[in-house]
Amino acid sequence: MLRFKQLLCLLCLLPTMLFAQTWQTQSTDTQIAVLELFTAEGCGLCPAAERWVTTFPEQGITDEQLIILGFHIDYLNDKKSWVDRFASPIFSDRQRQLAHLNLYQSIYTPEFVISGEIIHSWRKYVKEVVMAVNGFTPEAHIALNVTEDQNQLNVKTALKIDGIENRQFAVLYLAVTEDGIISKVSGGDNAGTTFHHQHLVRKWLGPFALNTKGETDISTEIKLDEDWNRNNLKLVAVVQNLNDGFVLQGLSLPLTNKE
Repeated sequence: MLRFKQLLCLLCLLPTMLFAQTWQTQSTDTQIAVLELFTAEGCGLCPAAERWVTTFPEQGITDEQLIILGFHIDYLNDKKSWVDRFASPIFSDRQRQLAHLNLYQSIYTPEFVISGEIIHSWRKYVKEVVMAVNGFTPEAHIALNVTEDQNQLNVKTALKIDGIENRQFAVLYLAVTEDGIISKVSGGDNAGTTFHHQHLVRKWLGPFALNTKGETDISTEIKLDEDWNRNNLKLVAVVQNLNDGFVLQGLSLPLTNKE
């Protein structure tokens, strides 16, 4: 009878075991630059910026050197005769937070921020800044283990932080991004434009507090929207010192279907 009950329990768990997927990765000795691009479908200058970002591989910048996060801000929705369906006040708040850390009062689009530092002449300096960041010694190590089950990501993040000040002020952020989103704009500055969004931030979570002793394990549940293309999703982890604003390390994990 006991064996029958054990077999029955196993059979009940079998669908979950068959359909749950797991991904994992960890950071290396390379400091990865993190580009946060603040954009909007109603911004007339943003299509050119978004297209330029897609040329990074041609410029010699690889995924092993740079992580891109495309935040669509919402403060232009009532000013440009077009409502950006990907915009969120959470993303606008992130831009204001970075402006504050850089001692700026104004925000704008398109705006480029690399590893916590605002880059004004982005066409001229982005590649140079990315290379400089890649030359730093990482002050944080990140390990990600992700399981998807019933439209939910169960994320386990293990972190090790170097340095007394970093341990005091560092926090974790998590993002879900999606590539390959086609969006047609019929109003505002970009009326008639078709966007091909890459690195679009779907969710931004945090800050998660870290243990000041230097090692922290964090478990997070992230609900996935049915409209998102699973094979185009990535999970991104960002560790940032909120005292000086510097991003200590970033890590990107493609959530590609393994079947």
